[in-house]
Amino acid sequence: MSTCVLPDELVVDILSRLPLKSLCRIKCVCKSWLAFSSHPYYRQKLPRTPAGLLYRKFERGRVTSPLGSAIHLTRLPSGDKKIDTTLSFVPCYKYPIQLRGCCNGLLLCYLKIRSEEISNAIVCNPATQEWMALPDTEHGPARSNNAFELCFDPLWSEHFYVFKFQSIEVMSCINTEVKVCFSKDSTWSSCLWKTRDPFEGYSLFVNGVLYLKHFILNKILALDAPDTCTQGLNHRLIQLPGYPDRTDIFCGYNGRLSHSSGVLCYAKQELDGCAIQIWSLEGPDRWVVKHRLSMVDVFGRDMLLRTHSDGYWHFDYDIRTVNLERELVILDDEIADKIISVSISTGKGSQFQKIPRRFTKLYHSLLYVPYYGKVPALAR
Repeated sequence: MSTCVLPDELVVDILSRLPLKSLCRIKCVCKSWLAFSSHPYYRQKLPRTPAGLLYRKFERGRVTSPLGSAIHLTRLPSGDKKIDTTLSFVPCYKYPIQLRGCCNGLLLCYLKIRSEEISNAIVCNPATQEWMALPDTEHGPARSNNAFELCFDPLWSEHFYVFKFQSIEVMSCINTEVKVCFSKDSTWSSCLWKTRDPFEGYSLFVNGVLYLKHFILNKILALDAPDTCTQGLNHRLIQLPGYPDRTDIFCGYNGRLSHSSGVLCYAKQELDGCAIQIWSLEGPDRWVVKHRLSMVDVFGRDMLLRTHSDGYWHFDYDIRTVNLERELVILDDEIADKIISVSISTGKGSQFQKIPRRFTKLYHSLLYVPYYGKVPALAR
């Protein structure tokens, strides 16, 4: 039998006529169709997946509802108003739902207040209103600190992972053990890796690799997602471009990891804060500058670095997130108290949210792009 191959133009024309949710689902079925959504020319003809910023506000003196009303969604253009970020589809629990992480459309939330407990953690999908509770894990020592990273990449696997980093201070040294929860069989692994290096802050999961920023060094840790038979984690350190986050006179945690078509990228301010550079990792420790955005044009001034009461120099703004597929950089203007969206292609900025000053220090936002496909673990 002969096979008929349709021209790309015709395939894109057919796909452009589909409802948005149907298009989002079939992109997870065929990689060639998915490639159209990231192609510089074809993606302009296809419906754009809605996106927004998920954030929490800690309001003193006000009791949050059991359904997690403290979780809000600020929509970017073409946002879907039907997405239930209040998580009302999750059965009511004793404690409010606390948003802890977001990865490719899935959310990681806690249902307990104490940081060392995760027995009531859930992973959910607001777009499909499906969820599951993570299996209980052993509580650490009283003085331990736990951090959890949700990892989900539908282009790599239909299953998700939750990495647990349990840190314990011993003789002025920090020892960290890493365990992994597998959604495929809903089990926790034993300890797969130990380290004395502190890794915390922002992270990125792409192509089956979890990237974590080192707390002090200008490096990131790369951890390969394991399978249920793995006895240890493959890991490596990657040198980041630019200057270190901390010096004797400077303190900043402003760089952000991103990716473009599966390629790791990194965005960070130049030392005077007047521009942001975006690098792409083209080989082992080989970073190439792809974009440079002038912040002088965005803020209308050339003084974007100042000293704080702690004696260190800080930038007037933070980089919240970078989305190269949408050509957007989201900034937090701490002086004007607002969130700014900057177009990478035009270099122009626009405000899309006003944050009350009393919540600024406790404000936390996460880029959210809905996932309309099925996740086996959530559909049980």
